[in-house]
Amino acid sequence: MTAAAPFWRSVYDFLEGRSRAAGILRMLISLAFVLAVWQVLATYVVTNKLLLVPPAEVFQALAKESANGALWTNALATVSAVAASFPVAVLIGVAIGLALASSRLLALTAGPMLTALNSVPLVALAPLFIAWLGLGFASKFVLVTIFTIFPVLVTTETGLKATDKNLIEAARSFNASRWQVFTTVTLPFAVPFIVSGIRVAWARALVAIIIAEFFGSFAGFGFAILAAGQSFDTATLLAYVIMLGALGLMGSIFFEWLERRLAPWRQE
Repeated sequence: MTAAAPFWRSVYDFLEGRSRAAGILRMLISLAFVLAVWQVLATYVVTNKLLLVPPAEVFQALAKESANGALWTNALATVSAVAASFPVAVLIGVAIGLALASSRLLALTAGPMLTALNSVPLVALAPLFIAWLGLGFASKFVLVTIFTIFPVLVTTETGLKATDKNLIEAARSFNASRWQVFTTVTLPFAVPFIVSGIRVAWARALVAIIIAEFFGSFAGFGFAILAAGQSFDTATLLAYVIMLGALGLMGSIFFEWLERRLAPWRQE
């Protein structure tokens, strides 16, 4: 074994750790790798700038959009719609999942219809909702809410039904009521499932808002991406895609933190 081996082993062990510094370093390494690959592709592989531009040009476009205020106007339109609709979708999804897990008859009756609705492509329904609700906030709110509910619904139902029966029987042996069993056993067991569904729903909400803004909006990231695509402004298009990726990453980090807070035993 060379003298450098212990050093690299210590670096590897550090990067595997759960400290904040390790997490930041892992993110920086991933970012550097993506930027390096992107630069190589834009320089040597895809040289047509209508298809791909180097990272520097994208960040220049992002700075330009920020300076003229367009970035903040579009960010406000997108973030406000998602911030208003996402909590509503989570609450409805958890409520329906709880109802389906509590009643076998309801699950057998409503389950197939919900599965069918979940399978309908968002793009197919977006023009219809916009025709009903018009351009602007209302259509975006409804579209994001409807297509964000299902991941939360499914994981809530799955988590509640997957509760260890031995734990439930142990609680009942101490004369716990149904409400006590639910609050102390079933719901805590389902929390990691629910949070996982919320993380998936967050990504789906971002897809939904972009599609909604493609069809019916005068502002927002989706509107900016569509406008940049129509004018062949690849740098600006990719700049807004990066902003969407940043929103997705921030949401994922937040919900991962939330899971650690609500279900600390999962980290043990």
